[in-house]
Amino acid sequence: MEDYELLASPWKNEFVDVLKETEEHLFISSPFINVGGIKTLSTAVSKGNLDLTLLTSLTVRNIQNNITDPQAVLDLYDIFGKVSLSSLGRLHAKVYIVDEKIAVITSANLTNGGLLNNFEYGVMIKNEKIVKAIKNDLQKYFNLGNVFPFETLQEIAKEASELIKIETNFREDTKNTKLSKLLNKRAEDLDYEILKNRVSEGRTINSIFAETILYLLEKKGTLTTQELHPMIQDIHPDICDDSIDRIINGQHFGKRWKHFVRNAQQSLKNGGLIELKNNKWYLTD
Repeated sequence: MEDYELLASPWKNEFVDVLKETEEHLFISSPFINVGGIKTLSTAVSKGNLDLTLLTSLTVRNIQNNITDPQAVLDLYDIFGKVSLSSLGRLHAKVYIVDEKIAVITSANLTNGGLLNNFEYGVMIKNEKIVKAIKNDLQKYFNLGNVFPFETLQEIAKEASELIKIETNFREDTKNTKLSKLLNKRAEDLDYEILKNRVSEGRTINSIFAETILYLLEKKGTLTTQELHPMIQDIHPDICDDSIDRIINGQHFGKRWKHFVRNAQQSLKNGGLIELKNNKWYLTD
């Protein structure tokens, strides 16, 4: 058996056949998700018998542009026995992993366009050692993201539905200033709810930065604080926004983010996890 297979469009049938191989766990990384993609997925898996880990990009912009649908994501809870969900703002990877046996790395999102209409391309990998390495990397992405409980996702889906209705009305009447103000207010409220989840259940900005620093030092090796800053900001643009300064659940989001990076560095240093030599941070042995 070949360790890999090339996948050219149309590839829906191959996608369904791969998913049917799942025995216990499916890992999906797809920035964009819609109802069409979920419908195709539901035809391929045994309902209620499998666990799903989903990494996506649940941002206000994606919701407003109708490319990531929170309600479609909610539908996954009716298909799988257990769902773990994380959102990473700048996620671009489209990867589908069946147990630790098969991985598909592709250009295709879990949408009608990705599975049916667009000219996509990918590779299916059946080398279990490589598949495990891919899954390990994607799990690290998952851990860096905004992990949502089901109840919070329900609230976000409800608010997103109202936002889309206003967005639709505004597109039909773009000179309506009341609609414009209402649209902006709803978008801000939804963004707040998504951000609030970042620091729910005792989670802190410091702990998020600490995990990110460990990830970057493991991935990149030694780094100065000046080198860490733009990398952390790229991973967490929602937290490291230099244009705002707001407090959510007692945690600061925005302009003071570098201060909290420094706090996280000191916490890791005091815990013996990292050390500073010649102005560069190292993971301890």
